[in-house]
Amino acid sequence: MKKSLYRLLLFAALPLFFIGYAVYITGKNTDDFYKRFSSPQQNSLILGSSRAASMNPEIIDQVIRKKYPEARLYDYAFTWAHSPYGPKYLESIEKKVEPHTKNGAFIVTVEPTALMVSRKSPDSPEYFIENDKSVAKTSHVAVNPNLEYLLESFDFSITKELNKKIMPDKNQMVEVSVLDNGQVQGKVIKRFSPEKRKAVNKEKMDELKNRIAGLTMSPIRLQYLAKTVAFLKKHGKVVLVRMPVSKTAYAIENSFIPDFDKIITGISQAEKVPYINYNAFSNRYEWIDEVHLEPESMDKFSWQIGKDIINLK
Repeated sequence: MKKSLYRLLLFAALPLFFIGYAVYITGKNTDDFYKRFSSPQQNSLILGSSRAASMNPEIIDQVIRKKYPEARLYDYAFTWAHSPYGPKYLESIEKKVEPHTKNGAFIVTVEPTALMVSRKSPDSPEYFIENDKSVAKTSHVAVNPNLEYLLESFDFSITKELNKKIMPDKNQMVEVSVLDNGQVQGKVIKRFSPEKRKAVNKEKMDELKNRIAGLTMSPIRLQYLAKTVAFLKKHGKVVLVRMPVSKTAYAIENSFIPDFDKIITGISQAEKVPYINYNAFSNRYEWIDEVHLEPESMDKFSWQIGKDIINLK
């Protein structure tokens, strides 16, 4: 009888160990969302879409430390489809902010597509694109391990990371990792040729143009942007930011939403928070795909935004 029990425990323990190890390394290495939901509550956040997901919190913290010594920025930006401003993103933000925070810093990045809705659907939260995605579906945003996310929102096999250890990808172009401060850090392994890069960027800009053409500005999303700012003001300094994109991308956005800056300026004035449109200044930044900054440029931009936060009243 004892031998049978020992054998049963042995055979049960091995699969459990395998699954447990798979969950462990998945948690350490999985996509750019898991760590956002398994890290603790934070006292300062970077918010927005994928354009802000690789902003460097460490650099910004170093710059603003003299004025905001308690602030430790955490990157909680996802994508224009996962984290456009609305009730679901606000709920997630409210859960992620450490409730006793009083002297935090919050960088709220804005772009047209994160404040728009499909022309084919009513401007109502029940029809919003993010409703079936992880930010909306994950009710616990500060638990580790976060089994809710792994079971409901993880897009790959739970053993994907374990498989990668056994059979590494030989044709990988970019190695992406997520740091403990939420920053998505990309290491370029291979690059496209200049001709290929030009063709890919054109495709990306055509995609951007087609996407915006199918969208319209959402008064509901704008209301929730204002509500998000109002909530964050209770916990520290808030600044609205339009990140720099290439001239091509900026021209496309402005051709569809020419009064975007006027709209955001109205919210900033109503909420009494500063708004900085970095496309209004000359720069020498470089982009991966016209809208996402290259790592070196992102570090420069992170330093610049930190400096500007220090100088704000």
